[in-house]
Amino acid sequence: MTRPNNPTHSETVRLAIERDIFAGKLMPGQALDEEEIAERFNVSRTPVREAMLQLVQSGLIEKRPRQGAIVATMDIGRMIQMFEVMSEMEGMCGRLAARRMSPDERAALTELHKQANEAYAAGDHDRYYTLSRRFHVSVIDGTHNDVLIEMTNKLGQRLVPYRRFQLNYPGRSEANQTDHTAIVRAIVQGDSEEAYKLLRKHTTVQGDVLADYISMTATPRPLARAAV
Repeated sequence: MTRPNNPTHSETVRLAIERDIFAGKLMPGQALDEEEIAERFNVSRTPVREAMLQLVQSGLIEKRPRQGAIVATMDIGRMIQMFEVMSEMEGMCGRLAARRMSPDERAALTELHKQANEAYAAGDHDRYYTLSRRFHVSVIDGTHNDVLIEMTNKLGQRLVPYRRFQLNYPGRSEANQTDHTAIVRAIVQGDSEEAYKLLRKHTTVQGDVLADYISMTATPRPLARAAV
């Protein structure tokens, strides 16, 4: 099902908080007041609570007893370790998807990639990211391995904000799309080892790019947890 182009109120709030965290406007340990956020975006408390729940699930913020929601902290080393694990898991997904995807699933993956190309060419960054994310989910589902799907999606959810943000780095969206072109080709051709290598490298580079960006722009402090 195609995702609507217009974001919901909760998505608007969530993405704005993500940007503020990465920009350093919201610091680790800083409290987040739901009422103030609702007033800022001129929305009710309901979409704010939905956005906060999504942020908690992805590790961006923490909810503590009697303190409410605060911006979470995480060191760069742990973030890199998460990408290391994710690269191996997605590499495995590529290998199995190349072997197990049905003709219809391969066609759907190719169509997703085509739509992402169109969104990229049109400069529709939000739609491009959504389609890029769906691309990865389709590869994961194509493994037909319930345990791998569950584990990869669980870690992937934690990395969504990081992966989204690294696409803002100069040249990353173009490189991301080039990688996806090669991955689609390997999976459609049933080249399992090539699919493994490509997806593993693809995810490793994402972590490297984000770590480089943080190292160049951030002051020495724990990384605030912040997203194919």
